[in-house]
Amino acid sequence: MTQRARLGHWLASATEARAAVISALERLPGGAVQENWRLDVDFAGGTLAGRQSLVLRHRAATALGIGLDGAGEFAVLGAVHAAGVPTPEPLLLCRDASVIGTPFLVMRRLPGEATPERIVAGTLGGERGGLIAALAEALAAIHRLAPPRADLAALGAPPADPAA
Repeated sequence: MTQRARLGHWLASATEARAAVISALERLPGGAVQENWRLDVDFAGGTLAGRQSLVLRHRAATALGIGLDGAGEFAVLGAVHAAGVPTPEPLLLCRDASVIGTPFLVMRRLPGEATPERIVAGTLGGERGGLIAALAEALAAIHRLAPPRADLAALGAPPADPAA
């Protein structure tokens, strides 16, 4: 069974679908710490029935030893998404490395572009003030997540000195 077939089988099983047909699987640019893959899937029934635009994310082969493991990232993404931070909704976590060769998580794919050069140059179109306001709202939502919280345990304990 090919890696793509194993992934489709796992996705169907994890979502209780009769089948999960992968129509696109393409590595997205960037990612020194994590690899991100565009994943378009047609689910026959189950919890994600229909066509879904997703992102599969896993630790890069040349991991830098920084960042959270998949389970920790999945938990933190869930907490910040639930708090209203504009971040992809985490959907599935696979700890079984035999599916694609490494543990991974699957989240919804959001529209947009994250190319730093284009953002800084202001060539994405629209008003830059809107981006600033959106960033301020996102930061405010993050600051409302006051530790300690079980869903943020992967981040470690807050420092004893808040200024630290």
